[in-house]
Amino acid sequence: MEQERQPPSPTEARNAGHVLVVDDEALIRTMLVKYLRRQGYEVRAAQNGAEALALVEQALPDVVIVDIYMPGMNGVEVLRALRARQYRGTVIALTASQDEKLLLDMLEFGSMDVMNKPVNLERLGLAVQVGLAISET
Repeated sequence: MEQERQPPSPTEARNAGHVLVVDDEALIRTMLVKYLRRQGYEVRAAQNGAEALALVEQALPDVVIVDIYMPGMNGVEVLRALRARQYRGTVIALTASQDEKLLLDMLEFGSMDVMNKPVNLERLGLAVQVGLAISET
């Protein structure tokens, strides 16, 4: 007799997520990658927008965490490029600034959340979980 398959536990569901971290600050990028990997996510990292877009071309992440202020291509431009490529995953923005125009631009292009730096890791972890749940529906 075939057993009925149980839905995945929250931990199993969480562990299925693929996250891309985009931040020009090496210490922040490393901290986020380590934290998210400890949470069970598959994590890739990029130090700038161009590198992030190249990684997205290789494999679509479920969640993109992107710094708003980066040299070259800022977070808004990264998000705009992702949306132009029909990326439908979750985007979470990080910022140390209060530039209202950039914050509003991130939200208008569909960023699920904008978080201040220094990053509250527990809040970020919760936002990633919510982002994964949204992208699965």
